[in-house]
Amino acid sequence: MASLSGTMQSQALELKAMHQFMADNPLASSSVQVTGSQGSQAQASDAQMAQLVEQIIPRGTPDIYGKELGVSFDQPVEGLNILSKFDGDLFPDGKLHYTDLGPNEQARYVKIGFMIACEYCCGVKSLVLSNGKPSCGCAHSAAMRGLAMYLLKNHASEYTNEQILDQLSKWKTLFFPKQTIQKALQLQSQGKGVSAGSLNQLPDMVGGC
Repeated sequence: MASLSGTMQSQALELKAMHQFMADNPLASSSVQVTGSQGSQAQASDAQMAQLVEQIIPRGTPDIYGKELGVSFDQPVEGLNILSKFDGDLFPDGKLHYTDLGPNEQARYVKIGFMIACEYCCGVKSLVLSNGKPSCGCAHSAAMRGLAMYLLKNHASEYTNEQILDQLSKWKTLFFPKQTIQKALQLQSQGKGVSAGSLNQLPDMVGGC
């Protein structure tokens, strides 16, 4: 069983450094290259980058659970720390477990977990297995699972599956800003619209933590 503080230390430092870099250099590169399916490369101007960042990077405090949990989209590292602590199926000291959910909420949890993944870090294709257990041991996926369990446990009637998925996608964007922007640029180069759903439908980037 993983240790919460040990697993998260390096990931939190990397995430903090990335967001500090973005804050100091919002348009750090004059262009970003994206390789499409035909191997061609597309360049994004500073204006495109600024527009994409404004469009897909969430800001402010999430409705309902934001104040309850003390999390803000403007503080992704703190959010990672707080939300990860709800995943009791991964961490011994986690606050919630799959078995804490009712049968209907368990089914919803698995369905949602199969619609999103932490592919940038671990290369997996879902957050959970069919039995509700974690399919990935990184803090990013723990945070998304923790939030999903919290919302299903405390606000199941206030959120549809799609709305919960949307919240998970927003945090995933904050956890992986560079990769998300690259995906958005790939969509634009293909003449497609950019949304949380369309970003999740692009091919996974396989890698390891």
